[in-house]
Amino acid sequence: MQIVQRREHLGQIHEQAIADAISSTMDILEAQYQEAYQATLHGWFVVCEGEKDLTDPFTHLTFSLAEKLNTGEVEFVEKKQDWYEVYIMLNDNEGILVYVPNRLFLPYQLNVI
Repeated sequence: MQIVQRREHLGQIHEQAIADAISSTMDILEAQYQEAYQATLHGWFVVCEGEKDLTDPFTHLTFSLAEKLNTGEVEFVEKKQDWYEVYIMLNDNEGILVYVPNRLFLPYQLNVI
């Protein structure tokens, strides 16, 4: 699991298309709010890399992606060509956008209410 809370973290992402998508989202947030991207204000990103990333709790949080999907506690699930994006709200202004490659999401058969 890769956690992206700063642009410098993008270099840790193995799938370049996902890194590019996160960078683009950061650009959009900066333009929308006319300020530099800050994870605690604009939300942050998680990239799942292995099956355990779906079922183990997120770092520093008490829940997993599978739990949130199976209980329907997500804002949205969007299918992209090579991955799924799942947005989970943490509080009134902070959320996480989770990227799950198809190779992980599809075989695990997560509930996408």
